[in-house]
Amino acid sequence: NCGYCKRFEKDLAKINNVTIHTFLIPILGADSGTKSRQIWCSADKTKTWDDWMQRDVALKGDGSCNADALTANLDFAKKYRITGTPTLVFENGSRVPGAVNAQQIEELLAKR
Repeated sequence: NCGYCKRFEKDLAKINNVTIHTFLIPILGADSGTKSRQIWCSADKTKTWDDWMQRDVALKGDGSCNADALTANLDFAKKYRITGTPTLVFENGSRVPGAVNAQQIEELLAKR
């Protein structure tokens, strides 16, 4: 549901030689949970995520599977006061809230 996240994902796709861990945090509207479960429960989570975020391919499936990881992600976000998406967290624990472009990400990575 996050337009900034979709733009951010397109910028992330331009960055090479970095490991990115994505955590679904369904906090933007009642259907965020449904969409997150549809992604999490899909046979190919990465493809489904990329299709949804970068190509606006409609989500499929009923989202029926063990989605305890999404609850854990919400708990993590509450614990660390992550209240908006996207939020970038670096290996050293520093974080940048909001969508930044590829050039800004590269600059932030170079500083860490």
